[in-house]
Amino acid sequence: MPIILVADDEEDQEELILQRFSGKPFLDGYEFVFARNGPDAWRKIQERPEIEMALLDINMPGMDGLTLLGKIKDARPEMTSVIVSAYGDMTNIRSAMNKGAYDFLTKPIDLNDLEITLKKSLAQVRQVKETAKTERENQSLKIKTVEL
Repeated sequence: MPIILVADDEEDQEELILQRFSGKPFLDGYEFVFARNGPDAWRKIQERPEIEMALLDINMPGMDGLTLLGKIKDARPEMTSVIVSAYGDMTNIRSAMNKGAYDFLTKPIDLNDLEITLKKSLAQVRQVKETAKTERENQSLKIKTVEL
C-alpha cells in the first residue's frame, strides 16, 4: 500500500489532514503516516520503502525540512517531496525548490491547494514509476535480442 508521510511538529496538522482526506477517491489505497520531527520522519522513510511522497515542514525539531529533503533526494530519488513553510519565507522556499522539492505550500495551509498539490505529486510518482518500469522492460528486451 503506498504511503504519504506528513512530517510536521504541529499536532493539529494530523487531525486536519485525516479529516480532510478520508474517503477521497484519488487517495484510495493510500495511507498517511505522521512524524513530529525530522529524525522520526527520516527513520520512517528508511524503514518503509513504500513511502512515495513526503509533506515536509521546513521548521521541525531535530532536523529541519531542508536537511531532510536533501537526505531523501540522496537516498530515495524517486520519492516526491512537498515543502511547507510560513507565508513569505521565500528564501527557504527557493532553497527547497533548488534542492529538488516537487512543490511547496505556505502556512496556514489552504486545504484546496493541498488537495491539488497531493493529486499532482501522486501523479508525478506514478509517472516516474511507469517510466522506470518501461526502461526496465526495454533493457530486458535489448538483452534478449542480443542473446538471440
